[in-house]
Amino acid sequence: MTSDNFIPHKNVPGPKREPTEKADNSGRVNTDTQFVADRQAIVNTITAYSFLIDEGRWEDWFALFSDDIEFVNTTPDLGTVVSRGKKAFRQIAEDRYIIPGKTSIAVRRHTMGNVHVVEQTATTAKVRTYMLISNVPAADKLQLLTTGTYNANLEKRGGRWVITRWYIEADAPLAPSKLPEGFSKSEFKWIPDPSTKLKDAVDGPVKGTVSLKNHPSTMPASSPLYSAVSVNKWTDSDFVLVDYVTDAKSAAAFLPEQVTTFSIPELPGYAPVKQVWAHYRDSTFGPYDELIVSIPCLYKGQMYLYVPLIYVTTDRALCSGREVGGWPKKLGAIKIEQFGSEFRVAFSRGGGQLASLSTKVGRKLFSTPLPANAPVTLPFPYHMTLPLPAPTGKPQESFPFPTMTLRLFPGVGSDRPQPALAELIGAEWRMAGEVYGCSDSTAEYYPSDDDPFYKLPIIRLLGSAYIRGDMTLALRDIKVLENLLDGKGNRR
Repeated sequence: MTSDNFIPHKNVPGPKREPTEKADNSGRVNTDTQFVADRQAIVNTITAYSFLIDEGRWEDWFALFSDDIEFVNTTPDLGTVVSRGKKAFRQIAEDRYIIPGKTSIAVRRHTMGNVHVVEQTATTAKVRTYMLISNVPAADKLQLLTTGTYNANLEKRGGRWVITRWYIEADAPLAPSKLPEGFSKSEFKWIPDPSTKLKDAVDGPVKGTVSLKNHPSTMPASSPLYSAVSVNKWTDSDFVLVDYVTDAKSAAAFLPEQVTTFSIPELPGYAPVKQVWAHYRDSTFGPYDELIVSIPCLYKGQMYLYVPLIYVTTDRALCSGREVGGWPKKLGAIKIEQFGSEFRVAFSRGGGQLASLSTKVGRKLFSTPLPANAPVTLPFPYHMTLPLPAPTGKPQESFPFPTMTLRLFPGVGSDRPQPALAELIGAEWRMAGEVYGCSDSTAEYYPSDDDPFYKLPIIRLLGSAYIRGDMTLALRDIKVLENLLDGKGNRR
């Protein structure tokens, strides 16, 4: 009998299994010594299959089969593999048994039971036996892989019994192995399990359908973390701002070579640093908290807040910031607590606290909209730390926070590729709300080379402020200030 159809176990959805042979010889006593000798040889040939495969005696194992062997393996969900001839059979055994066995430390057993010769003549026989395949990866572990049946046709050729057809019927799916290539349909055939066939399914590769025309504005296409909108909004938010001075050399170590530190005439050799702790109750990216460490700097005569360290509490905020504006965001734990007029905030990452701040909210300094014709006069040090735009003749609903980042995406294609993208990005954030001065402020950093706040040491606090309000950032206000690569993708 040949098998050109998928034949699963009878309890598996799909066509019926191969029928059990009629056991015509069962219970019948045969006193012919040749018949008895052949029976013993038949049983030995069948049971030798398990011993030789488990011991890796491959040439002895192959010798059990005829040169025109038909090898059939049926597994639920996977399908039926049919090979004819020793060449295809050897390739299947090589990929399925021999190569994986060279690196496996597990002990595998192919156990047979209920060996039943269902038919025997002088030159042919049919045998059916239960199988149990187990695996022992360690001394205290035992894994049952599957049960099933072995079904064999044998012929007596040249005075010895050889297997001409071997059909494995597995009860449970096994790990698939690759299908041999380079064989004709008469040598090898794979028949998929019809119970797994999809309606209107097509054979072979299917071309992808995602293109830049239908790809969402961000990654991944299947479930974008965020949407690129024309104006990003953060509403009903708390901002605690802390300004301090560090030494100019320490600040310069964090800045791109295209900018300079912002000099303080009254404090030569120092450079300002601004911390922003933010609690966003709602935003384009949902609610989250944020810690920003920025360094005021000059680029072509214009002041920016360069951001070398920034942390958020959600992946949506992280990816949107990194991808759109180049803000080097990381995830961290930010704790912002308010006790009356006092704010206590702390930042932790990797199980350790890295930054903390406490400050008390005082009197209101100003609120938006800004006056149409008169400038807002701020006391020291807020006239330096909160620079406001000049009057325009119209009320201004917000005031700017101009930031700068280095947007850098790594390249590929060599051991040391040039960046795929390297740009200085300028972004003008707009703040609106009520602004208050703060007092009795303390701030600390703790050592960590992964998150080196301490390399911008707090030498002297200048002042603190609190803003309760909203913030916006329009895509049109995020601009490439300078491309740091030449036209060939090399650093300038």
